[in-house]
Amino acid sequence: MSLKLEIGNKVDYIREETSNDNQLLWINEGFENRDFRRFIEEIEIQKDGEKIYDVRNALIHFQADDIPGINEDIIIKKFNLTRRYDKLRFCFLDSKAVRSLKLALALEEVGLRTPKPIALLERRGRFNKIIYSYFITEYIDYDYNLLDILKDDNHPLRNKVKDWLPQIAKDIKGMHDAGIVHNDLHAGNILVKDIDKSPKFYYIDLNRGRIKNNLDIKSRMKDLARFKLTEDEQRIFMKYYAPQEYQRILSLMIKHRDKRKKFLYWKRQIKQLFKK
Repeated sequence: MSLKLEIGNKVDYIREETSNDNQLLWINEGFENRDFRRFIEEIEIQKDGEKIYDVRNALIHFQADDIPGINEDIIIKKFNLTRRYDKLRFCFLDSKAVRSLKLALALEEVGLRTPKPIALLERRGRFNKIIYSYFITEYIDYDYNLLDILKDDNHPLRNKVKDWLPQIAKDIKGMHDAGIVHNDLHAGNILVKDIDKSPKFYYIDLNRGRIKNNLDIKSRMKDLARFKLTEDEQRIFMKYYAPQEYQRILSLMIKHRDKRKKFLYWKRQIKQLFKK
């Protein structure tokens, strides 16, 4: 059985339908209780959390003392669809919350770290239009976002990245071997925890991801094209990602990165034309 089918079968949703809309609820069995379920079902009116990010989507941190029924901090991610195109296409697709849940379960299945999925709630109205969509995970008290280190040449941990790349490369290789495409795989979506002991890496922001039965080399390299490293760091990464043919694979990744740069350049040019 493929990973895709196995993960799909593991997601046991609770679906409630009325004449005008329907609600989808999932709660991790380790957190299932009446008080926490009521908290999730009333998520739209919860006010005690701290908003820590609010650009396009919102991230809200709730401390354990403010959550009935569980004893750990959580992060609630609210997905906002602002473009008409997105509002239309998600009438026919899994929501970003559902995608995030499936990818989180898939990563757990292959032994990779991601914030533990705790709950999901979404409501759809007429024509299957998404009214709201939430994904809830454990709160990771991480030390650094990897991007904060990579973008600062004077960061005190900048030279440590080379020591971390072998494990990150093995993680991403395991992800790809299982047919998991992250689709937004850059340093900003890798959290680093326990730097002073044995560093642990958490892979986040999974809502663009996909699970495929067969992941060819082109798809793998396109997934890596966003992950910016120095030339020396790229070689180290590839030696652990593809030890038998790292030079050839490295060339392919660079080729896809160049294509992505050109695409982004022309995308910006087109946007500028429409702004005039």
